[in-house]
Parts: sequence; structure tokens; C-alpha cells
Amino acid sequence: MDAEAWRNRTIYQVLTDRFAIPEGKEVEPCDPTIGIHCGGTWRGIYEHLDYIQNMNFDAIWISPIVAQMPQWTSDGEAYPGYWQQSLYEINLAFGSEEDLVQLIDEIHKRGMLVMLDIVVNHMAIPGPPTDDLDYSIMHPFNKEEYYHPYCANGYDDEDLTNLQNCWLGGEGALLADLDTESEEVQQMLALWIRNQIWKYGIDGLRIDAAMNVESEFFPSFMKSADIFATAETYTEHIEIACEYSHAIGSVLNYPLYFQLTYAFEGPGGDMQNLADTIKSISEKCLDPTTLGNFAENHDVVRFANHTQDMAAASNIISYIMTHDGIPVIYYGEEQHLDGGTEPYTNRAALWETKHDQTAPLYKLIANLNLFRRHVSRNHAGYLATESTTIDVGKGTIAFAKGAPDDPKVITVFNNQGADASDFKVELCDTKSHGYSAGDELFDVIACKSNTVSDNGCIEAWVSDGEPVVLFKKSELTGSTLCDIEGASDVEVEPVYISSTTWTTEMSGQLTVMHSATTMPLSDAPSSVTATATATAATGDSTGSANTIGTPPRYAMFTIATAFLIGSFW
Repeated sequence: MDAEAWRNRTIYQVLTDRFAIPEGKEVEPCDPTIGIHCGGTWRGIYEHLDYIQNMNFDAIWISPIVAQMPQWTSDGEAYPGYWQQSLYEINLAFGSEEDLVQLIDEIHKRGMLVMLDIVVNHMAIPGPPTDDLDYSIMHPFNKEEYYHPYCANGYDDEDLTNLQNCWLGGEGALLADLDTESEEVQQMLALWIRNQIWKYGIDGLRIDAAMNVESEFFPSFMKSADIFATAETYTEHIEIACEYSHAIGSVLNYPLYFQLTYAFEGPGGDMQNLADTIKSISEKCLDPTTLGNFAENHDVVRFANHTQDMAAASNIISYIMTHDGIPVIYYGEEQHLDGGTEPYTNRAALWETKHDQTAPLYKLIANLNLFRRHVSRNHAGYLATESTTIDVGKGTIAFAKGAPDDPKVITVFNNQGADASDFKVELCDTKSHGYSAGDELFDVIACKSNTVSDNGCIEAWVSDGEPVVLFKKSELTGSTLCDIEGASDVEVEPVYISSTTWTTEMSGQLTVMHSATTMPLSDAPSSVTATATATAATGDSTGSANTIGTPPRYAMFTIATAFLIGSFW
């Protein structure tokens, strides 16, 4: 799956250990302040996929899957998945390989994509730093020569030499910094990522701590991966983040994140700074429409820690869901969870919310996902066209988004809060908003009509501090939003999966192997056709097809042949 395919998706980020406990497993209290495993697993995610899909997401980002440093340390345990110790083994704290394969296959059966979190910057080893560290416990990088010499990382984006060559982590868990300038290390990482993608049918990557690796490493790595990736570049510096967007293809948009938080956390937020940041990112990054936009993740303070105001939360989420870029929602954001990073209380157990599907932000996200999907399916250039800032006021900002000849989505955001009196924002530049007097627009959040005034002005009324998302009402048929009539055109589209299981001999033992490849159904071989019955397909080692039943609402397909991808064993 390439950037164009991922631009059409919206991503729900799961922290595997904190998302869901599998049925039958005893639920114990989860205290995020002490940094230990709480019991979430791949099976737990599998059993709660409806919770994600009912928000109308069509991609899921899961935590790293590889084996971690097993012991408790003074820095806690490896529950997030970033203290990797063996790249070719899986993290048994999250379940068995069968559980993982079953989860990925089920995600694909539902027409959704899988984004895998990976680490190329480091391996984990127990501290404290000494001259006799046992490098042999880290695989496949089991020699000191694979690493930069130890020095403490200052976590300072003003000192990239230190950031890229020194070790992350604390006294208890050292994150040994891989010498990614080494050709041998590069080749070993390339081989590993090809193996992971091919073996599990991964559709996209999220690269952890990318800025801790020199940008020159990534073009060849991405060529080996040969799928879409976005990456963590934890910096407010637009130039640095955009450098990595050119090297990788996409980054998680931290420069935008910081300005969004400043803008929406209260009435004093500066919307002009936000507008200026958007313009600068557009000028300097590879493609703003394929950057990952977010308001929360596992490394930053949750938005509810900045303000408990629900209207503020609605505004920042609505921005993420409707503006340029790929929306990323962090688990629990839909439940308005709070939490900081010292300690990491932003990683609370979601099961404590009982996976509530009636929460206001849950329903808002579900509707905006449908809206985004509806507009993009009916107007092919919508997501690839950058927004135009059409008004910046004190505490308000408005945008128009859509291809030149298409009707525009008009969004108006504010930071005035739920207790603010109702007010209107007048948008009178008809060249910018694209509508004429008498055009009937519709606010898909408030479910209210809005007719363009005789003078061509759009009068966007803000009530209770909520955002406004307007589109031409006649264009909303099929969206299923606000009880608008018309046959639905927002069902998840089928994907083609070639999933193969076979038995081979490894180290003198018979081993069951699995691989999977995913692509849009439109790109599948001509022998593959969509069917009325909901099925996905796997092939055995002889190439014959086996169909697996899926729930009726998931339109999939049957394949007549299966084909084996070249082996890296």
C-alpha cells in the first residue's frame, strides 16, 4: 500500500497492553504510574475490533510486535513495546504468533489496513551503563560493534549529533543506539523489515524515534520496505520534520501538533500562529496531505490535561478529521481520557471505560469518518488538495478544502469553549469558499441547513463553542449522516489478501509458516472477483484456495489461486 492508498484512510492508534483484556482473563487494576504490564493482548484487540470499526476507522496502528527486554527495571517494564531485544521473535506478553496472525487476518477481512510500529534506532539492554555490558542478549545485533559507543542522550533537537549518536533510556533500561551508518547494520535491518512485512502482511509502518537516526539512512530502508511509512519526528522545528518527510515519505506532524494544542487549549490561543505553521509546512514538507495529523499519542500529554472543555476537544478532533493529512486518533481520545507524561498516565487502560460507544467524542469521530469517506469517494481530488485558509479571527479560523472544480468543505474552528455565547463567523470571499447566493449548505456536526446569503456570504453560526463543518446539502446523499436519505456509499471497500500458510523445515524441525499480502481489490489479479458472500481467502502450500467465512456486512472476495512471495529465510 502506497501513500495514495493511505491518504484515503484514517488511523486508530492502539497501545496493545492498554486497549483490551481478552475474554476469560482476570481483569486486575491498571496503575499507569508504575509502568508495568496491565494485560492487554492481540486477542483482546481481536475481540474488540467492532469498537474500532464502529467509529468507522479503516486502519489500525498496533504496538511493536517483537520480543522485549523481559525483566522489570527501575524504569519499569517494556509494556509499550519499544525496548526490543530480539527482532525475529514475537512479544509473548501480547500473545502467541497464532493470536497475532488471527488479528491481522481479521483486520484485513474487515477491509481495514494494519500499520505496524517499528524501531530501527536501538535495542534494549539492562542498565546501568558499564564497560562489560552483555551485548550477546540482543538479536540479531549481538556484538558491541553494531552500536555507537555509550553516551547519554540529551533529548535536545538543537543538538542532532547527540540525538542521533547517543543512547536513549534510563539507568534501568538502556536503549543501545544502533550504528545505522554501518552498511552491515543497514543490510540487517533491511532484511528484517522485508521479513516482517512479508510474513505478517503488514500494510504500513510507523517508525519510532526516526529523528534519532540520520535522515540519510531512510531512503534505502524504505526501498527495502516498499510500503508506506510515517515516522516520529518529535520536534517543533518544521525544517527538521520536513527533511524526514522527504527521506521517508511521511512523518507524524509534530510541528502542527504543538501549534494545534496552543491554539485550541483556551480562548487565548493564537490562530494566526496556527495559520502560519500550516503555510510553512505546506512550503517545506514533501506532501502535507500524507502527513499524519494527531492531537494525542502515547508520548505527549493528552488534550484533556490542557483543558477539560468538551467543545475544545470537539474542535481539535474535528480539525484532525477534516484538514489536510491522514487523521490519527489515539486510543482513549474518543473517551476524553486525560493523562500526562511524568509519569505516563496518558496510557490508562481503556477497558476501564467499558469501551463505551455512546461517548460524545466517539460519536463525533464516527460521523466525521463517514463524512470524510463520503466526500473523498464522490470527489477524487478532495484529499489530495490542500486546504485554503479563508479567515483568521480572534479565536477563530476557517478553511475551504476541495479540488478547483468541486464543491468545497467549509470548516470553522474556535477556541471559545462550551460556555461561550453563540456567535457567527462571516465568510464573504466567494472566490475562496466557492459558493453562490442561495446555495444550501449543511452543517454535518449540528445537522442544520445553512443558506448562503444574497451577498454571497456564508454565515457560520457557532453554538456552545462547537466546530462547524459545512458542505453542499445536495452532495450529502449517501453519506448516511443526519438522517439524510439515500443509499449508503460509505461502506468499507474490499481489499485483496493473498494469505498463504505452509510447512517447511527449519533447524531440523517442521515449522508452520504464514505470509500475507494486501492490496486494493481494483489492483488484484483478474482472476479475483468480489462476491456476494462475505469471504476472504488463503492458499495452502500447493496453491489451492481455502475460503474463510466473515461477518455478512464485510464484502470481501474469493481467490482462485494463491501465489508465494520469494523467501528471505
